[in-house]
Amino acid sequence: MRSVRAVPIPLDCTDGFNEAYYGRPEMLLDPAARQACSAWSFVDDGARERFTTRLRDDLDSGVWDERFGHLRGQARYEGSLVIVRATPQGQEEHHHGRT
Repeated sequence: MRSVRAVPIPLDCTDGFNEAYYGRPEMLLDPAARQACSAWSFVDDGARERFTTRLRDDLDSGVWDERFGHLRGQARYEGSLVIVRATPQGQEEHHHGRT
């Protein structure tokens, strides 16, 4: 048995992974917020600088809000966060006396 279930991310999520800031992009300008997410450790300094410059410019000019402003009020976001549950073929699952 296998199932994949999307995990909705709430607007006020404080876990610090990138998609937690879907409606609060200003947080991604904070170096501490980026450091809290391990994915940023794979991004070279030049790319990181280009990202922050572009995001800051888009926020200051209103371009980000024109394109994505609806996310600021969206209660939940279904992104890449999922729960994958799998049971080896031929094995039954037992939980607390239930099958």
